Amino acid sequence: MKNFICFLILLIFGAFVFFVGWTQIKVKPGNIGIVQSKTSGISSKIVIPGKFSWHKEFLIPTNAQIEKFEYKPYNGTKTITGKRSSGDFSFTFQISLSYEPELISDLLKDNKISDQADFESYLDGVASYLAQRATDYILTKFYQTPYFSPQSVTISELVSNLAFYKDYPDFDINVLSITDYTYNLSEASL
Repeated sequence: MKNFICFLILLIFGAFVFFVGWTQIKVKPGNIGIVQSKTSGISSKIVIPGKFSWHKEFLIPTNAQIEKFEYKPYNGTKTITGKRSSGDFSFTFQISLSYEPELISDLLKDNKISDQADFESYLDGVASYLAQRATDYILTKFYQTPYFSPQSVTISELVSNLAFYKDYPDFDINVLSITDYTYNLSEASL
């Protein structure tokens, strides 16, 4: 009987240890989690719902926490307007970007983000950069070709000429399309 009670105590203790460190159940579907602890810092092991994960850092009370981030592609619209000597312009782009979940962990480690709002601002900045680079490319084409139509530019042409992946290698461009544009030539350029 004494052996059975010891076995039962060990079993309960083992179940408790397992449950405390089981991080997968602490993150809702559609999100990912990054474990931050006082003893180990930011974990490179991402917590993904549906994929088993266990972190020993949770065994010490108040040692660790999970920072949760929404994990979905960036989808947005960016408008770039401006004025050049040849005229006024405005280009509106539909942009969709995807990324690996490890990007979030890397950004946390590099102190570029600290929470979901920071991450959304970061994604918005990447999309703005992409829209600005695409606008610069299209304006160059306007100067080179008299009857150029921005809608004739394909996504593969834009991607290959923007060198976006050199600056942001962790992103994939799913959609980059011009939804609206105006380009008014000034009297001086005619």
